[in-house]
Amino acid sequence: MRKTMRFFGSICMMGAMALLVSSCMKTDEKADMTIGLPTFEEVNGEPNEVDRLYVDFADGNKFKWNANDEVMVYNLDAANGENTVKAVYSTNAAAEGQTTAHFTGDDMGDKMDHFFFFYPASKVNTEGLDHDNYETFTVPAEQTYTLVNGNPTVDPNSLAAACEVNSIGQALTLKHIFGICRLKLKGTKTVSSIVLHDNAYGLAGQVSMKLHAVQMGKFSQLLDEYTLVQDGSPELNASFVEDWYNYSKDLGYNAKPTGNEITLNCPNGVQLNSSTQTLFYIAVRPGAFIKGFTITVNFTDGTNAVINNYANPKNSYKIKPGTITGFAPAQVL
Repeated sequence: MRKTMRFFGSICMMGAMALLVSSCMKTDEKADMTIGLPTFEEVNGEPNEVDRLYVDFADGNKFKWNANDEVMVYNLDAANGENTVKAVYSTNAAAEGQTTAHFTGDDMGDKMDHFFFFYPASKVNTEGLDHDNYETFTVPAEQTYTLVNGNPTVDPNSLAAACEVNSIGQALTLKHIFGICRLKLKGTKTVSSIVLHDNAYGLAGQVSMKLHAVQMGKFSQLLDEYTLVQDGSPELNASFVEDWYNYSKDLGYNAKPTGNEITLNCPNGVQLNSSTQTLFYIAVRPGAFIKGFTITVNFTDGTNAVINNYANPKNSYKIKPGTITGFAPAQVL
């Protein structure tokens, strides 16, 4: 699935919480369905950044399927996860560049508790679920600079979306899990990679949870509560801390972060311009950056530049699902 020019919470790898930041309830279990994708919205990490950059990201911030994309579908048994059925549903060449696509797969049988969808299937553990419906999802530490029709977009392999439904026989819409950090850089050198370093939380690794315990309304509430007491303070809103602690126990949430960094690799190099901003899009798990982050830009000549503009905690830095958060450091690199 890709973003053909457009746009693509919580603590301790809240990509966990993120994994199910969505709900789309609808009854008739078939072996095929139509799945759509929502558009992205934009916010600025810096209140003074008012220009709206190019969100073509070229067709109204639309998230589009690639041919042969795959989603994982679960028919969840809340009482005994060993009975839960999971299967990969796939689309075909006709899906290329479409915002909705037809997916087919094995009949999932009669609904047990409810159904859960996750994209991409490649990020999901291939084994069956245990008694408690634990599933493991992976968040990679590296992404690749990507162009579509000559314009920068986000690495399609870095995206994720999910949805829970009561029926798989009707059209449904997945919800974005990750947000996008959009960097606008000026300079004279050629970029070989960009490293985002979160001051507090893991950005990559694995996360496991009980799929049947997910409550979409609770996730939405938690994301709203996930704020600092005030800008500049590392202290989080007390209501969030308490609510997330209690709910994470119900989820059986278990995160295994592999590091606080995400790297965007630019295999062919990206030449900066000293007067015009060059755009870079990096998918990041929700909740990241609220306690500050740094940016290291590596160049093909072996040098690098460290951007510390965003090192202090600030609410507007928070990455949100389905949202592009923009940062445009003033210095020329």
